[in-house]
Amino acid sequence: MPNVGGPKQSRRLLLSSVVTSVLTYGISIWADALETQDSWRKAGPIYRMSALRVASAFRTVSEEAVCVISGTLPLRVLAKERRNLYHRKTTTTLSAEELRIEERQKSIARWQRQWDAAEKGRWTHYLIPRIDVWLNRSHGEVNFYLTQMLSGHGCFREYLHRFKHDNSPECPSCPGVIENAKHVFFECPRFYPQRDQLENVLQQSIQPETIVEQCCHQSLLERHQHICNRSPHRLAFHRKEKGK
Repeated sequence: MPNVGGPKQSRRLLLSSVVTSVLTYGISIWADALETQDSWRKAGPIYRMSALRVASAFRTVSEEAVCVISGTLPLRVLAKERRNLYHRKTTTTLSAEELRIEERQKSIARWQRQWDAAEKGRWTHYLIPRIDVWLNRSHGEVNFYLTQMLSGHGCFREYLHRFKHDNSPECPSCPGVIENAKHVFFECPRFYPQRDQLENVLQQSIQPETIVEQCCHQSLLERHQHICNRSPHRLAFHRKEKGK
């Protein structure tokens, strides 16, 4: 699936569920095998690629970050959940639905602990520290542009310079300042009108550590997504003009 255009996140999740079903067939039996490096090399990359397509993310985004952004339970966490469901279903007094809900809550808690301890995806963790808030939002889907802001991987000179696609990581409007996602969306004067627009709606200043939760609680993720859509377009336009 293409990053730009194509199905929305909800449709991508549906298609991803087909991949997950095939990949995890009988996983309650062989879940422990994922602890071996050989088995993980076979299953892990496929699962990660599916999550990348759901989030419309660049391939350089870490597994830890893209699973959170896409709302995809990490494969090892999912495997443990399926194994627990299999072993508990004959001994528990809970109904099948109650058991499923209980195990999913445990999985989210396990995922949260892993997310807090992860070394990769720290910018994404800064924006989305609480997985449950992100997963339980009632509005807003990620797309190619919002994912760039959430992952820090995209049309930012720091990222492009890292892969030798730009000759400098510095912001063209702010000498000596690195142009990364934080600078573009929260600091750079080029995007003051967009920030001002969102702050007027929120009735408070926006900060990286609270912006996602604020938008989720106030059903404003679509408005934030609109701003994220415009910023990379503007960055691309500036680079194109500079190259003329």
